[in-house]
Amino acid sequence: MPDQTSGETQLVAGPPSGSPPLPVACAVAGLSFAAPFLFLKSGAPGPLLGIAILALAGAGVITMVAAVAAQRRRRADSAVRPRATINPGGITLHPGPAGATQHFEASLIQSASLLPRALVIQTTPEHPKPGRHVMRFGKLHTPRETLANALSSLTKPM
Repeated sequence: MPDQTSGETQLVAGPPSGSPPLPVACAVAGLSFAAPFLFLKSGAPGPLLGIAILALAGAGVITMVAAVAAQRRRRADSAVRPRATINPGGITLHPGPAGATQHFEASLIQSASLLPRALVIQTTPEHPKPGRHVMRFGKLHTPRETLANALSSLTKPM
């Protein structure tokens, strides 16, 4: 919540959702393992069909591994906590519960916008890593109006 003494606003939110979602990953994996049998019943097998079948099965395995890893990351950081701190000096991102923070000075922020599930920071070319930086989050607990007001003071006119 906002801290009136220091002009600091905290973006308090839950963890971001896993990507890919587990049901979608299960559907892709199921199709990738059923497809070889369907392909073999439909026509004469060939070397290219064999390669495609193996690639499809590999894609299913990779999708399941990614979905399980995303769910583990979500459970490891499941607390509702400050995900970012916005103050007149800039924005500090807090990516993990014990992870290192990432600070963006106000003079190096070209624009900052709040999307429904992400905070997007566009840095100037003078920044060591110029470009777009995104902090994803889940259910937002800080009022959007409070965050919008804090971000509007950092956005430079184009």
